[in-house]
Amino acid sequence: MGIFDHWHPVLLSRELGARPEAVRLHGKEIVVFRAGATVGALVDRCPHRGMRLSLGKVKEEALECPYHGWSFRPNGEGRCPATPEMSAHAACFDAVEKDGAVWVKSKAGSPAFPVTDFDDFQAVGTLHHVIPVPLELVLDNFIEVEHTGTTHAFLGYEKTRMSEVTIDVTLTDETVRVVNRGPQRTLPRALAAAFRIQSGDTFTDDWTTHFSPIYSVYDQYWTDPKTHEVRDARIRVAVFFTPATDTETHLFTFAYATQPKWLRFGLQYAMKPLVLGLIDHEVRLDKRMLERLADTRPELVGNRLGRFDRPLVEARKRIASIYRAASTLKHAT
Repeated sequence: MGIFDHWHPVLLSRELGARPEAVRLHGKEIVVFRAGATVGALVDRCPHRGMRLSLGKVKEEALECPYHGWSFRPNGEGRCPATPEMSAHAACFDAVEKDGAVWVKSKAGSPAFPVTDFDDFQAVGTLHHVIPVPLELVLDNFIEVEHTGTTHAFLGYEKTRMSEVTIDVTLTDETVRVVNRGPQRTLPRALAAAFRIQSGDTFTDDWTTHFSPIYSVYDQYWTDPKTHEVRDARIRVAVFFTPATDTETHLFTFAYATQPKWLRFGLQYAMKPLVLGLIDHEVRLDKRMLERLADTRPELVGNRLGRFDRPLVEARKRIASIYRAASTLKHAT
């Protein structure tokens, strides 16, 4: 499979209204639009005279080109008002709306849909961030914790105690799993109280990265360092890395949390905005740091790597063998 054969989130549901929206996937220009209860995704080029379909309007569940009024349904079937007997077809993608996002893939690909919901967690919300950095470098940032001591404000470890953090890496042909454990950095009292985190608690950041498409699922929780009892509050986050172009990556974050026993009826009203705001803040800090990189070449050749960087090397192998394998543009039909 190539890049276009994997399911990618390209917009959050709330970002797609009555008008069509232009998006990019690996440099390919795509227009996404609502057609009644379904969504459609076409190559953003009218097959008639090359106009951008994203500048058109949706009428009668079809996308109308603004240039000559040709219209196209989600399956690419077209109609020419001036010549009704003439057949027309726009190149299209498979598109679905699920878990608060719009997803697209090629017609040729048949991968399993990635898991984005978890029965034992409650959905907190979705986020969309744009980072003007290549995919590999963005993924690098999100699959190592060494930077949390200097970049992050809350989730992570103290810079001065980073040497105490342990890292365990488990590899399969299709995944890279990393489990980090260490003393939680000092948190503001209000935030620590909300999560019932005690001074000296161990913070575990356990994630698995998949490569069809590229996304990481993070399980984050705190334990008593003496009894190893897990605290009530847990966070689970699925982050999808969608390459818009060779130099721009879109992050789609699906956030979940447990409902602490002491907040049995309070998560919806108190914890949801707290958790989503916390994650949004931390991702923005990642974004700001990545935007400052002096070298944005995706290769690791020549870089001096440390003990937290093994996942970067393993991810590169799977990006090549799974995600970028035989990548083509021919699958939009």
